[in-house]
Amino acid sequence: MKVVIIGAGDIGSAIAQELSTDHHDVILVDLKRSALERAIQELDIATRLGSGTDWQLLEELKELGPDLLIAATENDETNFVCSAIAKGLAYPRTIARVRQWKYLSQTRIDCGRLFSVDHLISPELLVVQDICKDILNLGSIRVENFALGAVQMRTLIVPPKWKYVGIPLSKLTLPEGVMVGLIARSQLKGKGKPLDPHQMIFPHGNDSFHEGDEVTFIGQTEAMGTLHRFFGIEQKGASSVVIFGGDLVAFHTARTLAAKGISVRLIEPDRQRCTDLAERLSGVTIIHHDPADLNFLLEEKISRADVAVACTTTDERNVHTALLAKEAGCQQVIAVVSEPKIGPMLRELGITHLVSARTSAANSIMAIATSRSVIASRSLYQNRAKVLELKISIDSPAVGIPLSDLGPYLPKDSLIAAIQNRGRTLIADGRRILCPGDSAIVICSPKHVDEMLQIF
Repeated sequence: MKVVIIGAGDIGSAIAQELSTDHHDVILVDLKRSALERAIQELDIATRLGSGTDWQLLEELKELGPDLLIAATENDETNFVCSAIAKGLAYPRTIARVRQWKYLSQTRIDCGRLFSVDHLISPELLVVQDICKDILNLGSIRVENFALGAVQMRTLIVPPKWKYVGIPLSKLTLPEGVMVGLIARSQLKGKGKPLDPHQMIFPHGNDSFHEGDEVTFIGQTEAMGTLHRFFGIEQKGASSVVIFGGDLVAFHTARTLAAKGISVRLIEPDRQRCTDLAERLSGVTIIHHDPADLNFLLEEKISRADVAVACTTTDERNVHTALLAKEAGCQQVIAVVSEPKIGPMLRELGITHLVSARTSAANSIMAIATSRSVIASRSLYQNRAKVLELKISIDSPAVGIPLSDLGPYLPKDSLIAAIQNRGRTLIADGRRILCPGDSAIVICSPKHVDEMLQIF
């Protein structure tokens, strides 16, 4: 597939990386030569210096036969114009990034239809959804839903001294309706220096859990709530949250949580911003102070909050305030970061909940862009594992074959986790048979994505 991406910022670069990793042809367009040079050094892509609103440039690129244009600049209006011009030039599909949520509302005007945009994506909205999802599922470090909510993926950490450590999975009795999809095992070399942040294990019956493993389970959504009892982990709902920062993400996170009856304190260093927030947020305590002040956090008894969320304007400040919140005694801390590569370091420091606008946006756009047979797509551990929800084609060579017979033909580092058939969610085992129209939840290495698409 050929894709034109307008904008080489965080979001555009992240999408370019995902598409390039999956062996798609990418042309990245930006007005800044330095941004394009940086992208060329890191990615196997083509670049063009110019503006996405230059119809002559888009017409030249149209001659290359692109399947999709993604307008991912920092300016909403620019993205709308890019998409409108592309559609006018007969680009097959367009995706536009939007920052202002008013453009997503269809109560009076459908902006997508008005500007000929096939799909609107708001990374900031996706981050708010991820933050709230983590807060409402304390004890899990990752929660994702598939099959219209019928199937859930949940990642938990194996606790110390757990009684089933080292026992082969074939001898474990997992909760009914749940299976192990992936094990991420921390690796250290020498004096605690990471050799590789995580070893990816696509589990089979002879594999086992180790203390500290990050285990990703997939199963029926109603059955996933039993996993905490299986591990002996306490699960409770959050009743109080502290938010560091007052930007768009902080505002909407505070408003969403307050609407659910959760006590919210928002700490913001800018006085005028505090005044604006106080006028717009009801039921939220606004505090004018620098959150990067440990003594203040101790005085505010941050340790009594169920969750602290660091969502200021920069990664550096978010990391700093997240670590201060841990030092002040808050047990659950969520940090918003744009650069996922710092995740392993933060996990070593006890910050296990990370959300990223660029990762969330890339996941959503990849599900739209990759193939019409891909219903949903999620990247795990810096794109070292993929979770795909795939529609089974009538022409698939896997149709009618029991999974026990199909298994030897699948890549070793892949796993069929669940099947949705006529509204029923079935955990995959050797007896299951794929039928046309089913959807399958598959976990695999990114290098096998094309192969899995061909199979299904």
